[in-house]
Amino acid sequence: MPEATADPSAADDRDEFGRPKTALSWVQLLAVTAYWLAITVLWGAFTFSVIPRLVESKGVLGSSTHPLAGLAIGVITTAGVLIAILVQPTMGAISDNTQARIGRRKPYILIGTAMDLIFLTFAAWAFWNQDYWAFVVAVALLQFSSNFAQGPYQGYIPDLVPGRQVGIASGLLGAANIAGNLLGPGLAILFVAVLPGVMGFPEITLGLFVAIAVVEVTTMLITVFIVPDRPAPPTSKTFRERAFGAWGTDLLANRDYVWLLISRLFVLTALVSLQAFAVFFLENAHHMQPDEAQTSQFPIIIMVAVAALLSAVPGGWISSRIGRKPVLFVAIALGIVGAVVIAFGPDYWMVVVAAVPIGICSGVFLGVDWALMTDIIPKAESGRYMGISNIAVASAGPIASTVGGLLVFFVSLATLGPELAYRAIFLLMGVELAIGAWALRRVTEPARGGTLEARPVPAA
Repeated sequence: MPEATADPSAADDRDEFGRPKTALSWVQLLAVTAYWLAITVLWGAFTFSVIPRLVESKGVLGSSTHPLAGLAIGVITTAGVLIAILVQPTMGAISDNTQARIGRRKPYILIGTAMDLIFLTFAAWAFWNQDYWAFVVAVALLQFSSNFAQGPYQGYIPDLVPGRQVGIASGLLGAANIAGNLLGPGLAILFVAVLPGVMGFPEITLGLFVAIAVVEVTTMLITVFIVPDRPAPPTSKTFRERAFGAWGTDLLANRDYVWLLISRLFVLTALVSLQAFAVFFLENAHHMQPDEAQTSQFPIIIMVAVAALLSAVPGGWISSRIGRKPVLFVAIALGIVGAVVIAFGPDYWMVVVAAVPIGICSGVFLGVDWALMTDIIPKAESGRYMGISNIAVASAGPIASTVGGLLVFFVSLATLGPELAYRAIFLLMGVELAIGAWALRRVTEPARGGTLEARPVPAA
């Protein structure tokens, strides 16, 4: 096991903002963002396929049209969100003060990954045996172990990346997020829907859990052996003080951080709306049959994903040249344009086209918002602050589903019809994006030492 290295984290090699001055190589930048791929592969596969497939299995409800199907999925996802909200900031704060020889973040990534492998095995068993409540417990345990690692892991960019490279690093992190959300569902389709029929071997479905484990172990090893880390400075805080300190109200004094959290919550809630309501929107606003709507959502999802993937890294790079906020404002404006086109567009092809600006908005925001967050937080408590910021990420999906569902209910109750009700969701999406931009205006972006992005140094 490699011991912690002082480079590039040594105290005498840091600027006035607490960031290291030495540029990272491309290998190091990619390594810093690699573990995020594993996180999103895991939850992308579970959310897209594993959880719905279990709920509709014969041993559980037998059909996706069962009246309790939505509730059955909601129980699993809601429990997971609550655990993520509690565990991630707490573990991030604990890691901020950890003095292990291999660094302050790596012990938790190692332990969290090891627990993930155990709980993945449990989840595979529950899935294969169609045991709903055992699967609920397995997912809850996976949320605990995954966030046990993710909270500390999120401190790496503030810890290690020089200020002039934050845009590139955050863009790579956004790209890893998007790639994982493509790879996870792709693996799920392959192992759950395609291979069992092609091979006539139903047990091949369990290969999905093996594939997830392989991705996670591979990215964990990359993180442990390539990413620099260091022990935290000595502290007089007890373990209890470090754990409960994550929830101290002192962070509310950082007004820029609070306003950026509000902006992140509204923008991400808006962006989740398309994924959450795409099928029902196509059925009601474009009068498609359920099977047709299911098939027709894929071109929309692909357009969003490709546009997001291609824009994440360039968006981060540009933000280091002209500033984070201008890039974010342009991205949000594109998202509003896409939402309005979907809300009023009479034809399906217009929805597909509108997915492109929404995808650009998503890709740029995921990268540049992260960069701005790392610019404004205290570097000594990066695990804590980044963990708390993830509350907005974890809450966006449930809020989008709940608020959108209530909007549909009340618009329909007013006898305006289901078509208008589902189009109203995308008007709401535009409003949420506008509120996110308004909150972003109140964030003061730190001055930059220079306008040029530091280029990665060649790998040794």
